[in-house]
Amino acid sequence: MNKILAVLIILITSTIAFAQGQATPTSKLSWDMSAPSLIDVNEYVYKYYTDGSETGIVFPTAVTCTGTASPFTCTTNYPAFTPGNHTITLTASNIAGESGKSNPFAFTFVVTPGIPFNIRSGG
Repeated sequence: MNKILAVLIILITSTIAFAQGQATPTSKLSWDMSAPSLIDVNEYVYKYYTDGSETGIVFPTAVTCTGTASPFTCTTNYPAFTPGNHTITLTASNIAGESGKSNPFAFTFVVTPGIPFNIRSGG
């Protein structure tokens, strides 16, 4: 009985950990960012850290922040991931340095199968 309960807890915990989001290659990633002004927040350099990595990567596509007051909403394309469960944390930097890492965001990256081609009769 205790083993069954332990397995159920692990399964539920795993499901919750990756229930935050589902992403595809065309999905957008958004977050809120505090800054003195919209100009400042759009001049920050944003890095992402995947799956607990200690090395950050600058987003390959532009990050656009909008709004009339802080916190502003920032959006960019998801970077490429292998299909499956992942986590991502973010930082922002300017001339003064890099911020601490955000809380991790867990998501499942899903890739749609390619289009069937070269259709022919079998036999």
